[in-house]
Parts: sequence; C-alpha cells; structure tokens
Amino acid sequence: MNGKITDSTLYKIVYPLLVYFVLFNLLYSVFNYINANVFGGIIPGLYCTAVAGGLTLAVMYPIYKKAAVYSAKPLFEASKLPKEIIYIISIVALGVVLNLIVSHFPLSEVSESFSKANEYLNNGDIIAKILSNVIIVPALEELVFRGIVCGELEKKFDTAPTVVLSALIFGILHFNWVQMIYAFIIGLLLGFVYDQTHKLWVTYAGHALLNLTVVLITFFTN
Repeated sequence: MNGKITDSTLYKIVYPLLVYFVLFNLLYSVFNYINANVFGGIIPGLYCTAVAGGLTLAVMYPIYKKAAVYSAKPLFEASKLPKEIIYIISIVALGVVLNLIVSHFPLSEVSESFSKANEYLNNGDIIAKILSNVIIVPALEELVFRGIVCGELEKKFDTAPTVVLSALIFGILHFNWVQMIYAFIIGLLLGFVYDQTHKLWVTYAGHALLNLTVVLITFFTN
C-alpha cells in the first residue's frame, strides 16, 4: 500500500461516481417529468426512483465487473456465516439507533434540505418504499460505494483510510448535512464490513434490512 492516489486511481473512482450520479438523476428527472405531465402525477415518486435506480444499476454493474477489485470467493462459506450475520445485525442495530436519535430532534426545522429529502424518501406507498428504499437503491449504493469506491481505494490504502474516505464520499453525496452525518457513520461500518469480507451481499443485506426496519417502524408508528 503506497498511500497515494494516482491519476489512474482517481479516474477509476470519479468516473463511476459521475456516471452513477448523472445517470440516476437524469433518469429520475425524466420519469418524474413524464409522471407529472403524462399521468398527472398520480404515480408515487418512489416508483420513479425505483425505475431510475434499476436502470442505473444495470449500467453500473458492467463498470463494477471491469474494475478488477477483489471479490471473495466462494460468496457463501458455512464457517464464516456466523460472523457475517453478526456484521449484518450490527449494521441494522447501529442504523436503527441513529434513526431514533434523528427522529427525536426537530431536524426538519433545522435543515430545509433534510425536510425535502425526507419527503422524497416517503413519497410512496409501502410497496414503493420497499421496492425503492429496501431493494433497488441499497443494491445500487453498495455496488458503487463499497464495490467500486472501496474496491479501488483499498488498492492504495490500508483499512482505516479506505473506510473513512469511502464513507466521506458516501456522506457528501447525500447533499444535506443531516443525511451526510448519518450516511458517513453508516458508511464507516459498511466500509469496514466490506473490507473484512469483500462480499457485497453482506453489506447489501445489512443496508437493505436496515432500510426495511426503518420503513416498517415508520409505517406502523405513523
């Protein structure tokens, strides 16, 4: 590990991030426009998110496969499964605690951008929330931020810098300070778990189950 990011490494990180960010937001804007102007806005926004996320995931997967990052094989090993389950439970537990902390502060009054983001994440029925927030978006984010970003960073850095830098990028791209802090903390754990396992299914399971737990808590308490 030489601890230096070369132009090649920077390109291999920035290029996928740009593709992910531009393509996802462009597709979401297009589908949202069609929804508003053709269907009168009757389709919940999270369905637009799900479709945009699914198409972006299809584009990002070949980029991930060409990244030549280390991926543990076999993906499932009986001897390692108990530890991986503990990792998954830890991700869910930390995320739920952070969500409870966030929910007990008047953050919508403090951050207008957080209020808008929260409204965006809840713009849909329970099926839309599960499809978008639990299934598709976590898969896309894990592929990009752990699979590609962590994968490229760990070629140059040891565990700590890799995890912190990837979590920082993950947080920054949430674009409001409340979600930045939340995503950064969760990103630290997700990055660490990926660094230890090199199995995207483990981080995806933790991320997806965390989001599912939050969706269900919100659904049954509101």
